[in-house]
Amino acid sequence: MKAPDRGYVLLAACVGGAVIATNLIDFGLDGSRLGLLNANLSSSWSHRVTAAALATGGALAALRARRGSRQRTWWALTATALVLLFVVEVSPAHVQVDRLSWGKLIYLPLLVGLAASVGHLAKRFGENRLMWIALGALAASYAVHIFGPQVVERFGWGTDSWAYQVKVGLKEGSELAGWLLLVIALWRMGQRSPLTEQRKLRTGDGGT
Repeated sequence: MKAPDRGYVLLAACVGGAVIATNLIDFGLDGSRLGLLNANLSSSWSHRVTAAALATGGALAALRARRGSRQRTWWALTATALVLLFVVEVSPAHVQVDRLSWGKLIYLPLLVGLAASVGHLAKRFGENRLMWIALGALAASYAVHIFGPQVVERFGWGTDSWAYQVKVGLKEGSELAGWLLLVIALWRMGQRSPLTEQRKLRTGDGGT
């Protein structure tokens, strides 16, 4: 892994760790008055940064789609998925859907579509490594979101336990880390041409 990639991954890991730490601090203080530290709340700092990351990623993809290229459709699909996820993140529907027993599965088609589009773009623009790390973090977060409550409940830990709050921190922290890395990868891809065009330019086949 190149040095810049390691730096971005380390930064994302630190941010994810900060989500876990601040959530546990809030729990240990029996809930902060500001609500900024509690990762369970949509008003927490982690949810706000997640929303900002989704909006930024959607904007980056939309701007690249408007520039026009052979990959325009994939950029547009990426922008659409990120904007929809941003709307879900900042709307009350986010909480209502999560309360349904099957609600978490609603996001699955959208997330699979997003993974397919950004995976395609990452391959075309030579950003596979960072993008797959981002998708791995998001997949881990989704797995904790789906299976975490059952695991915690099976061990007899309730929502007022430290174990449950660690689960919350892991889910929110890995999600935020994943979105940050995905946005960084999109930003880097937006600054360059697809690998096929780069090869043509290097070999002098790009035309005049």
